[in-house]
Amino acid sequence: MHLTLTNIFQNLFTSGFQEIPPAKSLEDEDHTYIRGDIRNRSPCPGLNALANQGFLPRDGKDITPAQVERALMTALHMDRLVARSLTSALPPLCRPDGTFDLIDTRRHNVIEHDSSFTRLDFHQGDNYTFQPAMLQAMIDDADGGPVTLRSLAKTFIRRNKESRAAGAPPLPLGLWFIRLFQAVGVMNTAQTGGVLTKELLEAVFAEERFPDVILDNPKPRTVFTLLGNALGMLRYVILEP
Repeated sequence: MHLTLTNIFQNLFTSGFQEIPPAKSLEDEDHTYIRGDIRNRSPCPGLNALANQGFLPRDGKDITPAQVERALMTALHMDRLVARSLTSALPPLCRPDGTFDLIDTRRHNVIEHDSSFTRLDFHQGDNYTFQPAMLQAMIDDADGGPVTLRSLAKTFIRRNKESRAAGAPPLPLGLWFIRLFQAVGVMNTAQTGGVLTKELLEAVFAEERFPDVILDNPKPRTVFTLLGNALGMLRYVILEP
């Protein structure tokens, strides 16, 4: 999933996807965590977690953008503008019937892009498999403490240098901004006071599971919280963390 300022402004004035029916109470649905087959999964741990916990079809197939929008609002407490903006990149991946599979999101430079924090670059031959050593490097960037916007800035800079050194081309400006928002995506989704513990990061990235500290936190995730996190990290990127 990705979001840009263009997505936000476009969705302020459009109706987006088909109207979403009222969500059931989470207590009425089965959201037991069941890890799906990684061979059919996305490079996006968030989409995979939503499928692993039954907010999206568990097999990761025949998904509509409207289902993703509803899942973001229901499971992760995102307001409609953020959810709609995040899903606005999905239509190019959809078949004529309006559905896509999680594996379709591996298409390069649509949702997936180089310089990921936890995945290799496209030209390295595997742009979708979670790399445990890369998550550990992100945790190590926090110098023994929890991950913060400052340590994420360090990871942001480091991964750009590593990606370029490995031969990846520079990201176009639009994808650079997408990468910026994705870098703070878990921070914005968690809403845990500006810190991310190792346990939370391992749940989201390694297990591809949203823990209760996220699911049970009703604080709205809005454009303003997302932009605040992005600008907060960017300040350290510019000043050097």
